[in-house]
Amino acid sequence: MESIFLHYITLLGGWSYVLIFIGMFIEGDAILFASFYLADLRYLNPWTLFVVSVLGVIFGDMIWYQIGKHLEQKSAFFRKIAAKITKTLDKRLAKKPISTLCITKFTYGFHHAVLLRAGATKINFKKYFLIMSGAGLIWTTVIGGLALFSSLSIDLLKKYFKYGEIGLLIAIIVFFVIMHFISKIGNKEIEEG
Repeated sequence: MESIFLHYITLLGGWSYVLIFIGMFIEGDAILFASFYLADLRYLNPWTLFVVSVLGVIFGDMIWYQIGKHLEQKSAFFRKIAAKITKTLDKRLAKKPISTLCITKFTYGFHHAVLLRAGATKINFKKYFLIMSGAGLIWTTVIGGLALFSSLSIDLLKKYFKYGEIGLLIAIIVFFVIMHFISKIGNKEIEEG
């Protein structure tokens, strides 16, 4: 079955990048991970894939924002339900938009709901675009890197497993340090605003 799938990927040529672009705003995690895994196997160009993935993530985040904005304006039912459920989230988005949007980018299953609320609460679109562009770039790099790392041969992993664990620990520490600084920037925004 694997060879049939890979055969069709190679037959699609450039169209596979179009499908990946579209897939990034529907189910980004799985599409990104599988695509970078295929890039490591040389079925896709890693640099083209990276650019297409980042653009797909950013475009997808803009679509989710617009859907949330549209639902808030056009659907009384959506407004009524959302107002009851999302009070805490709405307050956090208003006070700390940078840290909230960046952190939820890495939260599977919750991210799209937050993007909908960002649109519904009418966060400044320019600010939203800048935040989500940076978060999308970081997210694509991290998830793509994990996919490339996981595609290493099992023999290589056995030999260097202890280094992989150390590298993963360092990556997690760096991630939390970055999120800490993003949170401080968000707090500074509140104090200045």
